[in-house]
Amino acid sequence: MKNLMFLALTFATNVSISQNIFKNESIGFSIEQPEKWIKAKEGQTIENLKSNIKLDEKVIAKLLEQNKGTIQVVTYFKYPIETTAGIIPTIKVNLRSNPHKNFADFRKSIEESFISIKKVFSDFKYTSEPTESVINGRKCITASCIYTLTGIGGSEKVNIIVYAIPVKDQFYQVTLMDTKDDNNTELFQKIINTIAIK
Repeated sequence: MKNLMFLALTFATNVSISQNIFKNESIGFSIEQPEKWIKAKEGQTIENLKSNIKLDEKVIAKLLEQNKGTIQVVTYFKYPIETTAGIIPTIKVNLRSNPHKNFADFRKSIEESFISIKKVFSDFKYTSEPTESVINGRKCITASCIYTLTGIGGSEKVNIIVYAIPVKDQFYQVTLMDTKDDNNTELFQKIINTIAIK
């Protein structure tokens, strides 16, 4: 437990934001913060899910269970979640465990995670199936999909783009979410191109 607390303190103290670039030296990760977007506070993403997205309690519990062992690196919201009803465009970076020793097995596990999402959201469909890509010189998997989320402001189709970037026994999961009416595709591509992993 002491080692875990030390790791958490080390992680927290090596984070800096300068010139709108988020950097975490302890994990060797950086990404640009979009202008006028808001950096989420610790735990704010989960709280938003629980209070603003209408999902069955069992579904929420399952999603939280699937995210055990995940470290939230950084999350950005386009609008303040406290005062905005409906779906808020989001950029979320998590660091997750990667037990796979080769890229083929890693890819298969990412594809299987999308199958789990299909079970939760009945209208899930790919707009781009999982494919190999490169981020900052590192081979990764990317996919995009759409499905309906129901929140306080009603139901809305969301566009999701995911990049899964393996680094040794972990991987960065970069999730970009927006809607048809608030499309940020061009900005998302610009932000993805600012990712640096050491």
